[in-house]
Amino acid sequence: MLIGNHNRDGVAHTTKQHHESSKEDVLEPIVVKAQKVVEHEGRPHTRDYDDVTQEFVTTVITDYCVCLCAEGPMPDHAMETSLLDASWAWAHKVTGVNLVTSHRSQVCSQLKTKLCPLVKAMFGFHSSQSKNVIKKNQALAEGLKEGTNFTFKEDGRRGFLKAPLIQKIINTMWFANKHDNGVVFHTYFKPFPYPALALVLAAIKCCIDKWVMGTRMDIPFTIQEYHGTYKLHLKCLRVFEDATKLYSVLPGICMRLYETRRYMYMLFYILMIVVKSLIHHSIHSGAGPLSAPTKATVSARVIATAIREHEDRSTTEDESD
Repeated sequence: MLIGNHNRDGVAHTTKQHHESSKEDVLEPIVVKAQKVVEHEGRPHTRDYDDVTQEFVTTVITDYCVCLCAEGPMPDHAMETSLLDASWAWAHKVTGVNLVTSHRSQVCSQLKTKLCPLVKAMFGFHSSQSKNVIKKNQALAEGLKEGTNFTFKEDGRRGFLKAPLIQKIINTMWFANKHDNGVVFHTYFKPFPYPALALVLAAIKCCIDKWVMGTRMDIPFTIQEYHGTYKLHLKCLRVFEDATKLYSVLPGICMRLYETRRYMYMLFYILMIVVKSLIHHSIHSGAGPLSAPTKATVSARVIATAIREHEDRSTTEDESD
């Protein structure tokens, strides 16, 4: 596959700029008609097509999903079209193939699927028809949503954006293995981008919303339902960044969200090598490469606390190591 050979210049370097930076290097196009080799009812899948089509479509999807997370996880139609066009051009460049097809990113649905069981387990929601349990679930959901309490690591609104759940879902969604987008396209995620963080916060709220009636409801995490929530969280991050810019608090938090995951991934990888060598001690083992939105605001107290935590790293840098 060619998609592993992307050379990203960084998050600040926009998709359009990146793709236009080397137009002279574009290969002579190989015009290919998509050949479907597997027929079945329902939606088409990439695996239904010939190898050339699969390579092209996979390149488009991967590039689009990475750009989406880094630049605008809940885009309007114009931005979505722009990102798709840029990813299409990039796939044409790296494969030399000119193909026509379509695919919508599944980032939101994938994030919700991975996040819902984590929200239930880490916050302590329980599935039950007991009136007492239902009341506890309702109170828990409302308490977590109040003032975006779910973003804090500790009671008393300390540790803003350091809740263990945030790091956990970032690990699971983007850094679970060496083939995940956060590892392969690491320049897009170093530091962890604000739009992707805002998407995570909106998704957590969606999963909490499922419990507001005391029993788990099915609430879709869609652009139509949660775009307003996403925009509010993104605005909140920008306000927080501006209020703490003298101390670079938010860039520091986002860098740690990235670095913590990279560090844990490397430890896991080394551990797997050690275990393998212990089991097969006579074999040499080598290492490889790596709904209506609620009000989201940042109070002066939260900002002041975050600055103190940032300055006093000796007591606040022990995240979840």
